[in-house]
Amino acid sequence: MMPRLSDPGGLRPLAARWTIETDLVLESAAHLGGGSGDAADMVLLRDARVGAPLLPGTSTVGALRSHLADVLDGYRTNEDPQVAGLFGGARGDDLGRQSPLVVFDSIGVLPERHSVEIRDGVQLDTARGTAEDHKKFDLEVLPAGTRFPLRFDLLVPAADGEAELLSLLVTALSGLSSGDIALGARRSRGLGIARAATWSAVRHSLTSRAGWMDWLLSDHTGPIARGVAGAPDAAKACKDASPDLVLQQYDDRRRRVIAEVELCLKGALLVRSAPLSSDAPDAAHLQSAGRSVLPGTSLVGVLRSQALRVACITRQNHGDAERWIARLFGPRMADTTRPESAALHASRLRVAEAVIEDGTRMRPTRVRIDRFTHGVVPGALFDEEIEQVGRTRVRMELRDPRPGELGLFVLVLKDLLSGDVAVGGTAAVGRGVVDGSATLRLVDGREVLLDPARPVDPSIDRAIEELWGSPVVGGVT
Repeated sequence: MMPRLSDPGGLRPLAARWTIETDLVLESAAHLGGGSGDAADMVLLRDARVGAPLLPGTSTVGALRSHLADVLDGYRTNEDPQVAGLFGGARGDDLGRQSPLVVFDSIGVLPERHSVEIRDGVQLDTARGTAEDHKKFDLEVLPAGTRFPLRFDLLVPAADGEAELLSLLVTALSGLSSGDIALGARRSRGLGIARAATWSAVRHSLTSRAGWMDWLLSDHTGPIARGVAGAPDAAKACKDASPDLVLQQYDDRRRRVIAEVELCLKGALLVRSAPLSSDAPDAAHLQSAGRSVLPGTSLVGVLRSQALRVACITRQNHGDAERWIARLFGPRMADTTRPESAALHASRLRVAEAVIEDGTRMRPTRVRIDRFTHGVVPGALFDEEIEQVGRTRVRMELRDPRPGELGLFVLVLKDLLSGDVAVGGTAAVGRGVVDGSATLRLVDGREVLLDPARPVDPSIDRAIEELWGSPVVGGVT
C-alpha cells in the first residue's frame, strides 16, 4: 500500500535524497531501438531536439531491476518483494507502491571520428547452411566507445529504511561496474555490453532546514560538485558520501557457468558488413569503432548448428534434439504446433562480441571460373577485405544450466577449439578456422581448463555433469 502522506500540505515525507552519477561506456556495439525507418529496418532511438542517440531511463531501470532480481533469487524465479521496494510495483500490480528511485534519460556521446554503424542480420537454414528466404534485415547500432552519462536520484522516505534501500540500489548498480548488464536488443548475442568505471555520490539530509537549503541551492542539472573524488564502484562512492552508513551485502544466487575462451585465427576470417562508401570492397569483415570484431551472432550461429548435429546423434532414440536446442538457445519462432517453441524466451547461452587483436586487414581480389570453359565468368570479378590471423578473447555464459546441457556445451566448445567448425562466411575456401583453449568457471566456483592440445585431466569428468547418462570423457572428447 502507498504510505500515508504527511501533514500539513499532503506531501510525501523525505529523510534524505541521494544522487549517484557515472559514465556508462559501451564495450560492444548496441542497438537501442526506435522502430523502423528509411536508414535501416531497425533504427536507433534519438533525442528529438539534438538528434543524438538516447538511452531512456525506462530501459536503464528495466535492466537494473532484472539484474537485482537475478542476484537476489536466481534466474527466472519469482521476483523478491525487496525489488518492488526499490523499483515500485511490477507490471500488472495495480496496487503497487511508487518507486523511490528516479532514473534520468541520457543523451549519448559518440566516440571521436566514429558514427552510427549499419549491421546486416540474417537467419540461416541449419540444414543447408544458407540464408533463409525473406529473413535478411539491417539495423543501426552505436559503436563501441559510445558514452552515456547516467544519473540516479534515490528519495529516502524514512531514516530507518535508508540503509536497506541504498544497499539494494548499490547491488543493482554493481552490474554496471562488472559488465553483467547489457542494454538494448540482441543482448544474448553480444550487443549492448557496457561498463561504468568511475562513480560519484552525494547525500542531502532533508530532516533539517540547513539540509533542505543545501539541496535547493545546489545545481539541479548537476548536484554533485566537480571536486568530489570518483570511486571505482557505487558502494565506495556512497561510503565516501556518508561514512557512517553500513551497507548490506547480498548473496549472489545466480547459477551460471562462465567460459573465457582464447581463440586464434588460423587463417582468414570474413563476417560480412554493409558497405559504407563508394570505394568500399564488395565484401569486408565487420568492424566496430574502427576495430575488427568477432560478433556474438556469428559464434552463436556456429555453436547452435553444431549443437543440433550433436543432439541429433546423442538423442536419436528420443527424438527430442530440437527441443533441447530450443531450450538452450531459444526458439527460432513461435510455432504453436511444436511444444518446444510454443513460448518465446531468450537464449540461456550468452556470447559476447570480441575485438580481434594483432590481426592484419587484407584486400584480395577473387574471380569466378566457368567450370566448363575454365575461363573467367563475365562480371564475376570482386574484391574482399578480410581479417588475416589475429587472436581474440570471448566470454560465454551459460545461465541456469540444466542436467545434460553443460555436457552438450562442452562437446560443442571442444569442436570449436579443435578447429572442426568454421566461423563466418566463405568457410568452403578454408576461412574461419580457429583453435585455442577455454577456462570454465563452474556453478560451485571451481575452474576447469579445456585445451585439446594438452593431456586430459581426469578430474574434469567429475567436475562436469554427465551427458545424458554417459560421462564426458575428459570433458573434451
